[in-house]
Amino acid sequence: MTSISGLPDSTSDALSLMRMRGQVVCVGDYRAPWSLRFDEPVAHFHVVERGSAWLCVDGERPIRLEPGDLALLPLGAGHTLSSDPDLPAVPVTQAVTQSGHRDGIMVRLGGDGQATHFICGKFAFSGVLAPRLLTVLPALIHVDGREGSLVERLQLIIRFLLEESRNPSPGSALMVERLLEMMFIQTIREWGTKCPHNLGWLSGLRDPLIGRALSAIHENPARPWTVEMLAQTAGLSRSLFAARFNKIVGQTPARYIAAWRLDLAADLLRSGSATIGEIAAGVGYGSEAALTRAFKRQFGVTPGRFRQDRTTLKSG
Repeated sequence: MTSISGLPDSTSDALSLMRMRGQVVCVGDYRAPWSLRFDEPVAHFHVVERGSAWLCVDGERPIRLEPGDLALLPLGAGHTLSSDPDLPAVPVTQAVTQSGHRDGIMVRLGGDGQATHFICGKFAFSGVLAPRLLTVLPALIHVDGREGSLVERLQLIIRFLLEESRNPSPGSALMVERLLEMMFIQTIREWGTKCPHNLGWLSGLRDPLIGRALSAIHENPARPWTVEMLAQTAGLSRSLFAARFNKIVGQTPARYIAAWRLDLAADLLRSGSATIGEIAAGVGYGSEAALTRAFKRQFGVTPGRFRQDRTTLKSG
């Protein structure tokens, strides 16, 4: 994929194959004491509009969320959001069902203490690359609403999201879905700028030289890529490119190419109507038989069975 600036954008290539969908679960107006429990094993987010709250992820110490803060839990960890971490919690599904406000989206809970206003929601990922991205993310990403230029962009997205959620009008459902996608990507950006750890293939997407090579692979997966060709695309010698790619991405260029082709084939099998032979040619395999052998090694089933079942399989 090429960005609007004309430069390669390998991050967008990868994120587009996550098939992400966001949903607002509740827009809460609470007064202490209150406590909500989230147990559904999917990615959740919480944005504090006004007031403050305690977030307690299972097995971790509680953290304080202040106005403008965003908490993203991409791995689906169980957690509690409350005015006091020692309070007994009400399941969020029960609170939404009993609220009776605007089709169950508005939730009011608690007593007559300090007011806290926030928005909660969740993400679903149906794409084949979702497991690979999620494995490099932490259980909790906490974005301080008072820090950084990227946060300013995030706050702008959040303001639109709050407005569309609290005051819906025709087209709001689609607006909210798109805003949530933007919020997720911006949160990953913000976290990525501060994360000191090696993020595997995600680090490759962020590296300007390796990212250039990855974008070339993504744009033309059927091309018979060699290390020399990719090194030239990145503007490096063959040896420097191979060493840098392996260090940053955590695998050789050949292994990355093979995995990307098969991930792309799986995505096309799940979401498209092309024949297996057409998909094989499109992702760089000379025949349907060659794709079938490689696909079965990585996913454990044949392409035909994968398409038939449409099950979510974790890439090897």
